[in-house]
Amino acid sequence: MPFLSRVEAPFLLAATTIYLVATLLLWAHLFLMPRDVENARQRTLGDWGRALLWLGATLHLGAIAGQGPSLFLIKAGVAGLFGWFLIVSFLVIGRKIGAASGAVVAPLALVAALYSLTAPQLHSYVPAGRLDAFWVAAHVFFFLSGYVALAFAFAASLLYLVQEGLLKRKKLSGLWQKLPSLGVADEWIYRATAFGLSLLTLALILSVAFSSSQNPDYAALRDPKVLFSTATWAIFALYLLTRWRLGWHGRRSNLVVIYGFVVMAISFFGVPHLVPPS
Repeated sequence: MPFLSRVEAPFLLAATTIYLVATLLLWAHLFLMPRDVENARQRTLGDWGRALLWLGATLHLGAIAGQGPSLFLIKAGVAGLFGWFLIVSFLVIGRKIGAASGAVVAPLALVAALYSLTAPQLHSYVPAGRLDAFWVAAHVFFFLSGYVALAFAFAASLLYLVQEGLLKRKKLSGLWQKLPSLGVADEWIYRATAFGLSLLTLALILSVAFSSSQNPDYAALRDPKVLFSTATWAIFALYLLTRWRLGWHGRRSNLVVIYGFVVMAISFFGVPHLVPPS
């Protein structure tokens, strides 16, 4: 269909953007909303995420129709089709397997849709390379958003340690008394870290996938930026693992967050200046 062939790229871009927003809403619902509070706002986040996935899947279907039979011959096209089937399957049976599954399905569909943007054979009405900018923008967005969330976790961890020290010395006064309790602060440090690590995970996947698609000889294990980002990821993942499996809370748990932020700062500010552009 000539019309769908002309509009498939805008449809795919719109669907990808909607998948991105839906992913953020579903992650916010999963990681940031209190589990023991059932209120209208909590339900609205999940409902909006699900509604956006319906809209994204509809636009994605239009893009797939515009790509025509050639998508079956191209790996990126098959990946995009897989992402669409994944979203539709979740929307049909998602409530039976748990709403939290949407927080996994949405980013997978987002990666699949982004991957299909890298195949110029699928987008005959778009100049080669023009859609790459969207992929790069998504990668940068997820990296920066993850760093912001982890920076909040770091700041809260520092305040936690200072407040704990003041409490032990019985010198908590003034503005320090207005801070949340240590238990509440510890919970929000955990939520911010889980949210930020999810964003960082997706950013790393997008970075490696895009670099590999642009350069067949690319090796992630020889890329210092990827290695430092992976080290950051590993430290924050260790924080979550020790909390889940070993029951770590409080001071020693939040020290791991602080160590992770130090490595993250080196990765973000130091590596680009120390490593020459490839």
